[in-house]
Amino acid sequence: MTGLLGLIMNANNLFDFGVCSFHDIEEDLTNCRNKSKLPSHAESVISVVFPCKTAELEQNPNEIFRLRRIASQMLQMTSDALRKAFDEYEFVWFLDNSPIPEVKAAAQSGLGIIGDSGLLITPDYGSFCFMGSIVTDLQIPETGGKTEYCEHCKKCINLCPAHALSEETGFDKASCVKYVSSLKTPGNTFLLRQGTAVKGCNLCREVCPYNQNAKSADNHPFIKAANHPEFMFTSDGGYKPMGGLGQEKFKQFPGE
Repeated sequence: MTGLLGLIMNANNLFDFGVCSFHDIEEDLTNCRNKSKLPSHAESVISVVFPCKTAELEQNPNEIFRLRRIASQMLQMTSDALRKAFDEYEFVWFLDNSPIPEVKAAAQSGLGIIGDSGLLITPDYGSFCFMGSIVTDLQIPETGGKTEYCEHCKKCINLCPAHALSEETGFDKASCVKYVSSLKTPGNTFLLRQGTAVKGCNLCREVCPYNQNAKSADNHPFIKAANHPEFMFTSDGGYKPMGGLGQEKFKQFPGE
């Protein structure tokens, strides 16, 4: 079963994934509107890491929105394929507005360690990544073990302009400049005027020792597929129609 799971994931260009028990992260679920979509008898969480350290993203921070859209399409297609292969079970994917504590689930799945920044730190790409997940009521063997944490150098804690990081209380999402600036709330202006940070603050990533030798993701299968959004590269080197908007239609909606 795990062999078939790997084949389906790889065929849809998802290579960096792991599995943890849903029950290990259940107490940390986020109360968002998508929580109701979870399978009623969830057993496993398939965590997927999408590396995003690319030359294009360094030049254009808004590139991240396109990458997240492509990642969503990949997760949707993969979930459809898994439902066909295991037709007695549910497979529900999440990326943005997810009820899954994605960093904890990914770390629990053996995909990386948790930094004081609250970010997942992967062996190859550091914390230059984002995550998605597929939740299922199929019980899948776990791939991780004990959750590991960073070396606590305190660089991210000391430099955080919003004081959202603390040794005692950990990561306070509600105070994070990057998170709060993405919300349409009146409180944004106050936070954005703190120190020198502006919308898109990435100081915790920039100073993290684990990120100093992070690999470029330009040649990663996910980025290659994202640069050709009308197609998906399959594991055998061929192509499979990707669906969705496609590159030309996507360009018509730059503000989306």
